[in-house]
Amino acid sequence: MNIIPLGPIQNGKIEQKLGKNEQKNGAGFKETISNYVTEVNDLQVKAGESIENFATGKVENVHEVMIAMSKAEVSFKFMMETRNKLVDAYKEVMRMQV
Repeated sequence: MNIIPLGPIQNGKIEQKLGKNEQKNGAGFKETISNYVTEVNDLQVKAGESIENFATGKVENVHEVMIAMSKAEVSFKFMMETRNKLVDAYKEVMRMQV
């Protein structure tokens, strides 16, 4: 993690420094979280399709359905735990006295 030293506040200088840093490091926090949520959603949709195909008789392999459901379940649980940790970290930062 890079820490950007802040100098005296001048109009627009800090924003310029932050903008340059974001460009160097690649994807930002928002993009990373958005991509992860999209990936979890895709796994949920895939699991739903697998269940539907199994119920209609298009797929007879129960193992594939169970694997798709397990992947979706584990990724969703991981996403929820990550969210809980982020909310806890946010609350901890808000409790800090400056």
